[in-house]
Amino acid sequence: MPKKKTIGFSSPDGTNPVYNVSEIFYSVQGEGLLQGLPMVFIRLSGCNLNCSFCDTKYALKKGKETDLKKILRELKRHKCKRVCITGGEPFLQNLAPLVKTLKEKKYWIAAETNGTLWQNLHIDWLTVSPKREGLKFRPRGYDKRFMKAASEFKYVITSAGDIGFIDSSIKKPVVLQPVDNKIAIAKEIIRSLKKNAGENRFLRLQMHKITGIK
Repeated sequence: MPKKKTIGFSSPDGTNPVYNVSEIFYSVQGEGLLQGLPMVFIRLSGCNLNCSFCDTKYALKKGKETDLKKILRELKRHKCKRVCITGGEPFLQNLAPLVKTLKEKKYWIAAETNGTLWQNLHIDWLTVSPKREGLKFRPRGYDKRFMKAASEFKYVITSAGDIGFIDSSIKKPVVLQPVDNKIAIAKEIIRSLKKNAGENRFLRLQMHKITGIK
């Protein structure tokens, strides 16, 4: 079982949690079933996996320690009430104070996790993206409690063999995302989808890479 770090620690007076933040930026969601929705991304630093295909390796490094008040000021600047907490692996940090405060401020909250670390959070849209590297921590690569909590599951497909890694017992929508938008892999996914048309699976490319936006 992976060790859970409590990076979301409190300030001396206990009222202003500090997070290790890689970046905060305003864009549209480029992946999954929420593609195209404008939102502010809070990308937290650090990850407990080291996937070869990771496209945000810069977020694995230690980011900037940023207290909750500074995060809120940055969010307010963008004037958007949708937030996505991502990484890295955001569930390495104690998200409860951040999520609680965002809900109090009337934000709609999405988050993405690899599923190896469980936190019971009141999130509006939760994307669980199991990875093969997660098998060293959890059967099928993710904590089974996410089976109920997830809004969608997302699998990065690097070859046709990865389709067999998908947990067929998942009832929630399952997004299949070809690594680096590779067309050959997308065609493999399409063949699989056509053979199993009754399943809850969807092909999605990374829209932000196609359009060249962040």
